[in-house]
Amino acid sequence: MYFSKNKQLDHKIIYGEFKPALKLLNSIEEKNGLSENEILIKKYIQSFICLNKGDFKKGYEIAQEMMENAQEGFNLIREIDAIIAKVENNVQLNHINECLDLISQGELLLNNIDYMPLVQIKYREAYLFYLKGRLYQEMHKVHESIQYFKKAYKIRLDLKDNYGLIWALLSLGALTFSVGDFYSSQKYSQESLDLSKKYNNDIGIVWNSLNLGWIKFHKRDLESTFNYANKALNISEKGDYRHCQSHSYNLMGYYHLIKGESKEALDSFKNSLELNIITGSNTNVAQAYFSMGEVYDQKGQLKKSLEYYTKSLNTIGIDDKARLRSLYLSAIGKIYGELGDYSTAKKNLLEALELLHKEEMFILRFHRFSISIAKTYYYLIHLSIENNDLGDLDEYLEKLHGISLKNPESKQIDQLYRLDKAIILNSKERLRDKMQAAIIFEEISKENIIDHEITVEAMVNLCEVLIFELELTGDITILKEIEKLSDKILNIAQTQYLYNLLTETYILKAKISLIKLEIDEARMLLTKAQKIANEHDLNLLANKISNEHDSILANIDIWEERIAKNIPLQERINESKHEFLFSKMIRSKIEDLPIDADIPIYLVILRIIDGHCLYSKSFEDIPLTDGDLIAGFISAINMFGKEAFSSTGSIDRIRHGEYLIIFQSKNNFLFGYVFKGQSYSAMSKLEELVINILNSKTIFKDLKISANNYTEISYKTRLEIDNLCDQSFLKNRTIKE
Repeated sequence: MYFSKNKQLDHKIIYGEFKPALKLLNSIEEKNGLSENEILIKKYIQSFICLNKGDFKKGYEIAQEMMENAQEGFNLIREIDAIIAKVENNVQLNHINECLDLISQGELLLNNIDYMPLVQIKYREAYLFYLKGRLYQEMHKVHESIQYFKKAYKIRLDLKDNYGLIWALLSLGALTFSVGDFYSSQKYSQESLDLSKKYNNDIGIVWNSLNLGWIKFHKRDLESTFNYANKALNISEKGDYRHCQSHSYNLMGYYHLIKGESKEALDSFKNSLELNIITGSNTNVAQAYFSMGEVYDQKGQLKKSLEYYTKSLNTIGIDDKARLRSLYLSAIGKIYGELGDYSTAKKNLLEALELLHKEEMFILRFHRFSISIAKTYYYLIHLSIENNDLGDLDEYLEKLHGISLKNPESKQIDQLYRLDKAIILNSKERLRDKMQAAIIFEEISKENIIDHEITVEAMVNLCEVLIFELELTGDITILKEIEKLSDKILNIAQTQYLYNLLTETYILKAKISLIKLEIDEARMLLTKAQKIANEHDLNLLANKISNEHDSILANIDIWEERIAKNIPLQERINESKHEFLFSKMIRSKIEDLPIDADIPIYLVILRIIDGHCLYSKSFEDIPLTDGDLIAGFISAINMFGKEAFSSTGSIDRIRHGEYLIIFQSKNNFLFGYVFKGQSYSAMSKLEELVINILNSKTIFKDLKISANNYTEISYKTRLEIDNLCDQSFLKNRTIKE
């Protein structure tokens, strides 16, 4: 017996069945009343019910009452139980220092008890070890935390305390995950999950499902990630476990984010935020803001991202300021660097590093390797090279090497150290240094993938070294090597749902096609990249791709002349050196989106099968004033190359003199837009118009009737489309981030 002589009640408490335990205790109270000891047990149960519900403040208050009552009655064992309940709730409120004091108090009390059965003392000793491990985990002291969890595990194994084993194994699973040991993490978490299912412990099922979901997320098994997140969410909602719900929404949000579903990701993170505000967990409120910032970061809306990262920084709880401030400063520094404000970026990154070293935080936070001391050094080294601030590079690299040596179990840090070493070598002028860098890049590229981001970065940098070598030699075999490497990068991007990388890789392959004078292939690849960027709200990338596609069309005569003259490869490289071909991949400088980037000229809607004109609108006078003539012109292009208008078409725009024409096919209709200027804003406006037309049942129905019967659309429908055209093309002449 650990709590009560009533075996049924004792069993329910031990196995975490707190609501049934309270119901049983209430029935006992109705019949016989409760003893002072049973009143204390009731408060213990109520405190844990609050914990599971996410009402941590109330749970803490009940535990405080229990503690005061136990002290008044000189009930040392219940005072220790009250301390355990207080810490369980208080750690969720991130009051770390108070929790450490409480545990020290509990250990002192435990040492002074000499009248209780040894089994009861060992039970509470194991619990205090477990809580101590939790606190060291929160403080990012990995090795100490693991030792305390293992101590708790051993005692609970000796006691055959299967419920306690659930939590010891769960915590070991979470902690081994944080140092990148996914194998051990999955083993511990699965064992804990099996015990949770055996004893019908919903909370254990939820937390282990989330642990396993994160492991699957990092392995990019997204179907399993979704299933685990959904399972955790369903159980949490059914049991009204709000804290668990918020974490379930967080994992679900990252599932949507990695798939490029930014709206769904934002919705999930907002749900998590609302729940965290209710439960009063400032740390998790800050994490929700951070996650929302990551959505905008991925979309290329860097200023919006910075706004949310700053909210994270300003939301941290008092006890977490030293630990978490550094992590958010690192993310903020990275964004300032991408915005081109190097001095502010460096200031934030150096402040982050100072705090990270002080707290000895070398591990992942929130299941993200991108939030770690190693990655902060990576950002700083990267930015220093880009801004030609090379004086402290060796010092940064030496410190990163030291971190790697102190954490041999984290292969990610070792890889990142070698990657940074190679990046520094590649930044030097001597050919020998660049070739040495290439060797390291190639080594990392061929190693087992631990972190896809590191592997991809090594491959991308290897591409850049090969491009440099190609510039020097003009050797066709190097170009073939670059193509093979780009195929590998493309495969990783496709299998890992890395849509930013996927679009950038298609751009690289388009550049390779250009240097081979395969113009149509280059345009097809750019169209693929454009489609992916548009579908996944990668705004800056979409703009970049569109501008580069426009550049090809603007210089099509030059490219055709090169084809006609069959210019040698070396000469092609030299001529293209400062143009479109060798712009940096992945780390393109952020540019403002163009304002008033397109001037609308003409809009036409055709029946896609034969080019029959259903609607046309002229925005200004042009030589081609007759709608049928323009319709015939576009229809002729359609007949010439049906690829242009298929749902997976290789061409999405054509230049005709000073005009550009872009196309979009939907529901057997072909929408063509003639304009002057940049195509990115034009594509956004055409997309808006198409969506509005297809969402209008009356317009869509009239267009279908007209297409099927070769009749004119009604005057009313024409006016409605005119109005939609004005809304899309005339009333919004700027693009905002």
